[in-house]
Amino acid sequence: MRFKNYNFDFIGKSKILIIISLVMIIAGIAGYFIQGGFNLGIDFLGGSLMEVEFTRDVDVAEVRSVMNDIGFGNAILQRTESNRFIIRTKAKELGVPISTEEKKEILDSLDEKIGTTGPPLQDRNVDPGFGKQITKNAFKAIGISFVGILIYVWIRFELRFGAAAILALVHDVLVTLGVYAILNREINTSTIAAILTIIGYSINDTIVVFDRIRENTPMTGKLGYTKVVNDSINVTLSRSINTSLTTLIPIILLLILGTAALKDFALALTVGIVTGTYSSMFIASPIVVAWNNRFPKYKK
Repeated sequence: MRFKNYNFDFIGKSKILIIISLVMIIAGIAGYFIQGGFNLGIDFLGGSLMEVEFTRDVDVAEVRSVMNDIGFGNAILQRTESNRFIIRTKAKELGVPISTEEKKEILDSLDEKIGTTGPPLQDRNVDPGFGKQITKNAFKAIGISFVGILIYVWIRFELRFGAAAILALVHDVLVTLGVYAILNREINTSTIAAILTIIGYSINDTIVVFDRIRENTPMTGKLGYTKVVNDSINVTLSRSINTSLTTLIPIILLLILGTAALKDFALALTVGIVTGTYSSMFIASPIVVAWNNRFPKYKK
């Protein structure tokens, strides 16, 4: 077996990365409470959504003032560009879309007091029942993904590898959601699709590393298990970096040049791919080493 010339101590440095990850997750939890929860999209909450383009740059306070004047002070405002806002509104009954007349009143008032370029760029209604169904299906999809991955990795490798892979995936999802909480970015169906994509991407990278660890495990007696895992990660390092960079380039372009919906999707993918790449090396693999050192039968 021939190793490449990389010799980075991933296991030795993993504690630093784990601490950084914990700080990011704690920051995300703090952001969640500071922001009053996630900024859920209309797909989850139900109601009405309009994206309005103004003739000039507008700040949130100016749009909020107009909405207050016409009785929609509880509207959720999201600035997508200097002169564009997404306005999410609900009628008096939670999650019920507003009427056509109420939409017209909002648009007429915004046009009169600020000035709009024309009809809304987006105009959607979502019933509350649909929003609840979307939420239920989103949790179900993520849960089924985790269970399926655990069973697959358990069968292909061992339980310790499956547990390590799941913990790394949970880490990736928590960091991604934490970034959304801190930035108060909208979580919608595109975000859920991105998270499922992240899970697939991350587990693929993790399995590549695990496969090389399994291949090199017979050398444990000669090198020691920590050395075997470190060498295995180093061998797959070029592949992981090249794959990540190749994937990130078009996604970052979407993040910079895409529409608001594409930017939300691209942000989740960008964060997830970065965390998914380093979690395979600094989260999943060290867990396998710790498990191996904890239980004597794995030292043989």
